[in-house]
Amino acid sequence: MTQIPNSFSMDELSNMLENAPQEEDLHAHASDCSCNDCNDKQEFSPERIEAIAQEMLELASEKCPDPLVHKVMAMMVVSRMVDWHKHVASRQLEEGNEASMGAWMRDAGKFQACMDILCSISVGPDDFTVAE
Repeated sequence: MTQIPNSFSMDELSNMLENAPQEEDLHAHASDCSCNDCNDKQEFSPERIEAIAQEMLELASEKCPDPLVHKVMAMMVVSRMVDWHKHVASRQLEEGNEASMGAWMRDAGKFQACMDILCSISVGPDDFTVAE
């Protein structure tokens, strides 16, 4: 079983999030991949995406039955969404679409607010992600 550390600083969590694969890397894989799943048009159907997400959540629960693993996953997803929205906003600005850039940045801010909320919710006595 995976051991959950007794302490974990927000700096360490931030470093982990920064070192996680970036959205661009994932898209590059999807376009370069020759596997059947990536080339199947059904791969990106809502049903397939939901099935993949459900499978990963169940796998995480099997590896670590503590709900903290799901909270950390949520924080990682939110962090990626912030980065993705900021990246798209930057591209919109480069293309001269200032109004669109502003909308993408506002949405990035909403995801940052989600992160703040997640950091304020404890899921147990060993929750290392709660901001002090």
